Amino acid sequence: MEKIRILIVEDDPIIGADLLGRLSEMGYAVLGPEASGEEAIRHLDGKLPPDLLLMDIQLEGQWDGIETARRMRERLRLPLIFLTSNSDDATFRQAKAVQPDAFLSKPFRGRDLKHAIELAVAQSAREERREPEENDNNNAYVLKDRLFIKAKGRMVRLFFADILWVEADDYYCRVVAHDREFLVTQTLGKFSETFEEMPSFMRVHRSYLINLEHVEEIGEMYLYIDKKQIPFSKSYRDELMKRLRSA
Repeated sequence: MEKIRILIVEDDPIIGADLLGRLSEMGYAVLGPEASGEEAIRHLDGKLPPDLLLMDIQLEGQWDGIETARRMRERLRLPLIFLTSNSDDATFRQAKAVQPDAFLSKPFRGRDLKHAIELAVAQSAREERREPEENDNNNAYVLKDRLFIKAKGRMVRLFFADILWVEADDYYCRVVAHDREFLVTQTLGKFSETFEEMPSFMRVHRSYLINLEHVEEIGEMYLYIDKKQIPFSKSYRDELMKRLRSA
């Protein structure tokens, strides 16, 4: 589990440095700033690509921000925030065609930047899961292989593979990883729907969803993950053993 990695693509060194400082203070891991699209796209070739793009529309080099975003998203579908000081209709229409998750007009406040990041993550998660926008208080946003969870005023990345188990906690659920845990503002039943098509996750009890990859021991009534004793219902035992044998 790591900080969300945000790539800054901005050709103005003063604005780039300002963004770097603000994002670092918010607790994000920052890549860049890069002044051109040609340099920015190279970040997709590393072992740790960015989780979110913060892209100026006017850039150095042959590609502007719109073309850079198009090329990058062809390779990896990332949440995208456009930065712009040019709000004319023609620029807006061109940028809109790339389907950004948020726009941020210069100059901007720190609060606007924070909200734009949260909006971009939430919008990207809705698009990936093809869900309608809902007026709710969810603090967890699901993408293809990870969650973005809002905790202590910032977004934190958690890969599905790092989840040990999820435990019901009244109208919430507790997501547990090796080193940290998060309280998600959904019931376990609702949250479990996220994992219905993931063979490594299974609901074994009305109060527990587990990651089968982390099961260490199995008894008659309990299983163990990271020394945690987790009950499982008899009705789930056959399916549990079948899933473990095929894992």
